Amino acid sequence: MKKIASALFFMGIVIFSSCIKKPTEIPVENIPPDTHIFVEGTVDTVPAKQVIHWWGNDPDGYVVGYYYNWDDSPDTIFTTLKVDTFTLQASDTINFHTLKVWALDNENAWDPTPAVLTIPVKNSPPTVEFVRNTLPPDTTLPVATFYFEGHDIDGDQSVVGFYWRLDFEDDTVIHFIERDTGYVTIRNIPEGERTITVWAVDESHALSDSITHTWYVIPVVGDILFLDDNTSSQADNFYRQIMDNNFFGQYTYYRIEYGLPYSPFDVNAIINELGFNYIIWYTGDDYEHFSYAQKYIETYLSNHKKLFLISPACLNSFYNPENPSPFMSQFLGVDTVTAWDKFILKGYNIIPQASGYDTLEVQLSLISKFDGFEVTPDATPLYRLPDFTAWQGNPVCALKKPDQNPDLVFFSIQFHALDGRGNAESIFLHILRDELGYTK
Repeated sequence: MKKIASALFFMGIVIFSSCIKKPTEIPVENIPPDTHIFVEGTVDTVPAKQVIHWWGNDPDGYVVGYYYNWDDSPDTIFTTLKVDTFTLQASDTINFHTLKVWALDNENAWDPTPAVLTIPVKNSPPTVEFVRNTLPPDTTLPVATFYFEGHDIDGDQSVVGFYWRLDFEDDTVIHFIERDTGYVTIRNIPEGERTITVWAVDESHALSDSITHTWYVIPVVGDILFLDDNTSSQADNFYRQIMDNNFFGQYTYYRIEYGLPYSPFDVNAIINELGFNYIIWYTGDDYEHFSYAQKYIETYLSNHKKLFLISPACLNSFYNPENPSPFMSQFLGVDTVTAWDKFILKGYNIIPQASGYDTLEVQLSLISKFDGFEVTPDATPLYRLPDFTAWQGNPVCALKKPDQNPDLVFFSIQFHALDGRGNAESIFLHILRDELGYTK
């Protein structure tokens, strides 16, 4: 009986339970997210470059990203960022730009009312200037390099580059270089007074005021480059008279006594790119700019072009008893300096060591500075100094290198001061024609 009663009780529970209805399920619609924008600073008239923040809230899920566009552009962009930097164009005095941002939630619902920000942008144009102390000399050969730098209150990185043009070109020929380049080397510049005009341009296409530089360009004449690296009018007159009497202006005369061009591109172009096969370079007694062109001279001589160097000062730059420059022995033919910064009086003779050379006599009351030396095995002495109390022995003061078909003749003593016998001009021409092979 107990088993029957238990069974009936259980069946009753089941029947009663089956009579209870489940509650009706009511679908809940996804609530879209809400979007907000924040801009750093006061939204008045602002610079073209702006940092803008945004964020979204989703009451029944979470935000997975954002879509945005500018000025109702059809190109809507998706991002997971909440901040970005924008450069807004402001070609006029003030431009208005509108940003719209939509948050997107995890159920792919957009904010139906995007956050909107309108920004009145007033761009500050950049400024431009030539890099300090880099301008070419007032007179150049047909190559010149200019270095620029641009600045902008929106940040110098907003300057994207520079426009430039030369006055001899048509007004429509305006060239562009990127900011990271920052310089331009101009070649084949026509003779005459020239002016370069430069502008900086920023990311929003705003132009700076222009800057200009005017200089004079001389042409390349012939294949002899005659470099005046001496402020002495006596030296200038001596060499110019020889050149004009014998070559009738068919050479290029260029003064560098106040320094080589700043740019190494210009120095290399002058020595190696303008078609010169002969260089005559004379310097002052206690200063020179030859050593600054060392690596370009190495290229020049390695191509078996001809150099007549007259420089009492250049060995000071190359000779260190403990660590002499390889250039001195490999290219100048000087092994050791044995008489350093010496002087000699008027009337003393410089003694020839090779055929075709006459004795040279000091014509000045005093030659104050020069060096005596011994040569390397591949060089040949041309002149030695006389016995004098200022040094020991008879050191070399002029050489050629190599002995046959030389590429180099080097005098360490002032050649123009050795004309006491009136024969310096003939020896000068002998060097240029017979030793270095000039035939025109």
